[in-house]
Amino acid sequence: MEKNTNELMEEYFQTKDLYIRWQILKKLVLNLPEDAKDFFVKVFKQTRSLDRKLLAVRGYSAYATEEEVEVLMAKMLEILKKRPKHTPYNYQEYECMRSVFLMPYLINKYNYECFHVFFKQLEKQYNEMPDCFKNIFSLDEEGNMYNIREPEEVSKSWDEFHNINSSNI
Repeated sequence: MEKNTNELMEEYFQTKDLYIRWQILKKLVLNLPEDAKDFFVKVFKQTRSLDRKLLAVRGYSAYATEEEVEVLMAKMLEILKKRPKHTPYNYQEYECMRSVFLMPYLINKYNYECFHVFFKQLEKQYNEMPDCFKNIFSLDEEGNMYNIREPEEVSKSWDEFHNINSSNI
């Protein structure tokens, strides 16, 4: 790492740029520096986005017991269940959380029941969305985003969805 761990942790909380925050958090999760357990808990508590919360859980899980992780995942599950009320087409968070970088990694690495329960609910909500909001992008094993469908195809499918639904009003 070019910057030391403490500098990165400080920078995470100082910057408002969500992309930079994601990159810092991802770097810390992949490197798992010593004494980062409290940092990951603080990130979990302070962020509102489910995908960033789950990334913090991934880092936290390397230091915590299953019981400690279950507490955070119970909060995540509660938030996840409420998401469709306010964000019915929550594809951005869902795509990140479903990627090999997050839920499948956590299930394969730790196999905690709380991860299986959360993933089952995530898949349920994902499958309830219209197809035009699915399989847009994903994250690879290193947390790098890639497109599954071409942006033009996604845009066209969204336009069709909105045209059909606006004509039904």
